[in-house]
Amino acid sequence: MSFPSIIVTADDFGFGRPTSQGIIDAHLNGPVTATSMMVTTTEHVRSSVDLLSQAPALEVGLHLVLTGGGKPLSRLDGSGLTDREGNLLGNGALWARALTGRINPSAVFDEITAQAREFESILGRPPAYVDAHHHAHQLPTIRQALIRAIEQRLLPPITRTTVEPSAMMRNIKTTRLRRRAAHWLGRRAHGELSQHHIQTNDYFFGMLSQQDLSQPFPWQQYLQLLPESGVVEWVVHPGRYDESLVGRDSYISQRQQELQALTQPQHWEGFRSCLTTKSKLWGKHDLG
Repeated sequence: MSFPSIIVTADDFGFGRPTSQGIIDAHLNGPVTATSMMVTTTEHVRSSVDLLSQAPALEVGLHLVLTGGGKPLSRLDGSGLTDREGNLLGNGALWARALTGRINPSAVFDEITAQAREFESILGRPPAYVDAHHHAHQLPTIRQALIRAIEQRLLPPITRTTVEPSAMMRNIKTTRLRRRAAHWLGRRAHGELSQHHIQTNDYFFGMLSQQDLSQPFPWQQYLQLLPESGVVEWVVHPGRYDESLVGRDSYISQRQQELQALTQPQHWEGFRSCLTTKSKLWGKHDLG
C-alpha cells in the first residue's frame, strides 16, 4: 500500500509555556514536524520563544487568532470580530457573522497584518506558513482578507484547508457534525485559495472527540483510512499540564493525553518515511 506525504502540525505554540514545551516534546520524541504559533497571548508567547532553540528543525508558522476570546492586536471597533467588551468572539458567533456578511473586511485585514508583524517582531523572521485558531481563516470575508495579505506579500502563500479524506468521513462516526462543518468550509476555501495560487494541503484530519481520546492512540482509525496519495495535514494539540489555560481554554487535560500518545513511537513509526514539512513540499518563499 502506498501512502501520502504527511505534515504533522501542532497548533497553539505560545498559548502557555507548558503547552509550548509539550509541542517541543512531541517534535523531539514524536512525529510533529511543524507548529503554529499564536502571537496575541502576550507574555505567554514571549516566555515560550526560547524553547524553539531546542528544536531547530521544527517549522514555525503563524496561528492567526480571530476567535476564542482575548484581545486583538489592532483596534477592531465596528469590525464584527469582537463583543461589547472588545474581546474576540467565540467560534459559533464568528461563524454566524461571517456567513451572514457582518464582518468588516478592512478590519480583518488590519488584524491579520498586525499579527503578521508581531510574529516577525518576536522571531525576527516571517512565518513559514499561516493558518488560524479554530480554522477561522477559511470563513468568508476572513479568507478574502488573508488572500489580500498574501498577495501583498505580508504572509507566505501556504495555508491549511480542512478537507477530510472521503474514507474517513464515511467510516469514522465520532464528532461527525463538527467534522462535516469543517469539511464543508474547507472545500469552499480550497477552491478560492487555489485560484489565487496559494498552496494548501489536499486533506486534513485531527478533530478528536472524547471517545477518540479514550483510546491509547486516538488517531489509529484515521491513519488506517489515509488516502494513497496527496498531502495530508494531521493536526494535533499536545501539551504539558498548563495551569495558565484555566479560564482561557477547555482543552487542557486532553493536551496531556495527546502528548502521551504522540511520544510512543510504536503507534506511528510505520509512517515515519511519509513525514515531511510544508517548505520541503513547496519550497521556501521569499517575501521580499
